[in-house]
Amino acid sequence: MIKNNVNNFKKIPRWLICKVIKLIGSFNHALYMNLYIKYLIKQGMDIKGNPIYIGTTTSFDGKDYSKIHIGDRTVISSDVRFLTHDYSLSRAVEATGRKLQKEIFLVKDIYVGQNCFIGTRSILMPGCNLGDNVIVGAGSVVRGKIPTNSMVLGNPAIIIGNTVQWAEKKMSSDYSFTNDR
Repeated sequence: MIKNNVNNFKKIPRWLICKVIKLIGSFNHALYMNLYIKYLIKQGMDIKGNPIYIGTTTSFDGKDYSKIHIGDRTVISSDVRFLTHDYSLSRAVEATGRKLQKEIFLVKDIYVGQNCFIGTRSILMPGCNLGDNVIVGAGSVVRGKIPTNSMVLGNPAIIIGNTVQWAEKKMSSDYSFTNDR
């Protein structure tokens, strides 16, 4: 009888499991992160270490979770989108008047290094590769390789500073630094 119930549990759709986990995030962040990271790894995502935060409204491209790689101590704000696929090539080819037998699409990995911060409503495009200690400003659209210790902002995202220099400047000013976590 118990074994049969376990098999029924395995039949729960993954979208429902994900929704329940994200609901938990609204009242228990630590439990949410623990469950969500396990869920993402089970779906095939490559997560190194322990991300500090992944927003409950973050969207990971479900085409192939194994194409997403996230480093230790990373913060991913709310409404961030990870896109590993691009179907725009099909539309461009058809714009030339050619007919396609099937859709043409691109699928590329996304890499997020260690200790990165990705601001709210940013989009990481296929093939994006963030080095370690990268800060992505809110609303940025990131393509290509972003070097370690870079700060990027905009659409398209461009390098606007160095993470280490920015941190040293902020620490020397009258900011109040706490160690809450």
